[in-house]
Amino acid sequence: MEHSVSVNVLKDDKSEEEVEVYFETDDFDELADKDKKVAFIKEQAKKQYEDIKKVYFNRVDLKELQKELDDINDISGLYNDETYNEFMEHDDFY
Repeated sequence: MEHSVSVNVLKDDKSEEEVEVYFETDDFDELADKDKKVAFIKEQAKKQYEDIKKVYFNRVDLKELQKELDDINDISGLYNDETYNEFMEHDDFY
């Protein structure tokens, strides 16, 4: 699934701008190390925008992005009358 994140960048002409960086969540999730995830987002930004000198994306930004992705993938609230444990006991999860 494709997702995007807003990052601030420094362009070659020394101007700062906020840009949208698009990436595949499967590629992102394959990376276990936090530093590699940060580097992945920076690399994607540089691939998508040619005139970038520096990408401002750090571990704090990564934490926010990871929370956003976790919220998107959280399906535990689909059944309002069940607790989380009851929901996870369905045969579909075995």
